[in-house]
Amino acid sequence: LLVGNSAGKLEYNRAGAVSGTTNFNDIMVHEPSGSVRSLNEGLVSGELKGLLQLRDVDTAQAAEQLGELTAKLADELNRAHNASTAFPAPSVLEGRNTGMSEITALSGFTGTTTIAVVNAAGVIQNSAEIVFNGGTMTVNGVAATPATFLSVLNAQVPGLNASFADGKLKLEATGGNGVAIADDATTPSSKAGRGFSHFFGLNDLVSTSGVSNYETGMTGASQHGFAPGQTVSFRFSDSNGVKIRDIEVAMPAGGGTMTELLAHLNDPVNGAGRHGTFSMNAHGEVTFTGRGSPPAQMSVVNDRTSQTPSGVSMSQLFGLGGTRTARSGSFEVRSDIVSNPSNLALGRLDLTVPAGSPALSAANGDGARLLAGAGDFSTRFGAAGGVSGTTSTLSRYASDMAGTIGAKSNLTKSAASGASALLNEASSRRSSFEGVNLEEELVLMTTYQQAFNASARLIQAASDMYDTLFGMVR
Repeated sequence: LLVGNSAGKLEYNRAGAVSGTTNFNDIMVHEPSGSVRSLNEGLVSGELKGLLQLRDVDTAQAAEQLGELTAKLADELNRAHNASTAFPAPSVLEGRNTGMSEITALSGFTGTTTIAVVNAAGVIQNSAEIVFNGGTMTVNGVAATPATFLSVLNAQVPGLNASFADGKLKLEATGGNGVAIADDATTPSSKAGRGFSHFFGLNDLVSTSGVSNYETGMTGASQHGFAPGQTVSFRFSDSNGVKIRDIEVAMPAGGGTMTELLAHLNDPVNGAGRHGTFSMNAHGEVTFTGRGSPPAQMSVVNDRTSQTPSGVSMSQLFGLGGTRTARSGSFEVRSDIVSNPSNLALGRLDLTVPAGSPALSAANGDGARLLAGAGDFSTRFGAAGGVSGTTSTLSRYASDMAGTIGAKSNLTKSAASGASALLNEASSRRSSFEGVNLEEELVLMTTYQQAFNASARLIQAASDMYDTLFGMVR
């Protein structure tokens, strides 16, 4: 009866029910007249509004912050683990999916790193010192480019097989030997703040099935790898979560650079330029800034893009929409370390030892000290959950996040207490105005009863007087 003589219908697709969907979807109301609207429309207060605010804003913000904290915790543990090696050194180092092509992934490094093949005793058999210089590098002094790096590396290090497939770098030693990597102490390798081994995740301690680090290290000239015509659908909503518009954007034709992709996304006609701006910072991280006051919010409804050769979508590669929130549940300690803790990288490769001496030994515990101090290393946190990006330690960020959630909880409790007190006061005033005071009514009833009795006696006296007068006339 609230919507007419016929029943209305509520419809909801759970998060993840549609390919590429990572955010909560609108609850749609199908009215008897045939019109369809969001349940959010017109809701400004009440329990339903509060529940939707909790689902779409408060909990989502907390989950996004938790995802950022979890991702950075995994990243710092992996930073320490990639700077170290187990003893004996593992025969295979296979990296994570970078979401990039070989040339894009190998471009942009600076500094120096060494890849060594060591025997079971930790003695270096062959090695390569790699000096990076942005778009070029040298391997033991031999010039190389990102396109020729692997072939030059394999030629310079007998007993090593380096390959790149599906966005992953793989180093494999032959002849029962192992592979170890060490950065130069003075000028360590670096791309987007990560060393060579760390960037590719060659010796990660914590693994994940998806992309968890959105500082890609890409530049405007980097190839994005998405084929022309592939589409991604964005939803733009106001600050109350009410949908403004859904826009489907197709990947542009052209050279395939990040500059071209960002320009297309920001196009007001073919892209999302009417509602905000996509931009990329110096670390290769792509973010969206909404227009308006308050600014429009963006989420990903459907993503049909697939990067070549990694296979990841654009929203996964850059952490767009609700992708960042989903990270916290995807991490796990590497399975071979869980089954055999001796595979932990607790030592470090020593490049200063004389030739023929062990550069790696079981007695070295430098890697363990790095792991123990991972929580005290200052790292860059991206903007998450309404909190601006900052540089902080893991411990400090965790305490700040807990404090923020606690402050929001106390503020909400205070607001609820105030609203309850206001309701009670309003109800009391209404009752005093509309209600019945029994004592007052009893007094009034007694007064009216006495007045009625007096009036009855007066009428009776008048009647008796008239009867007497009529009797005298007769």
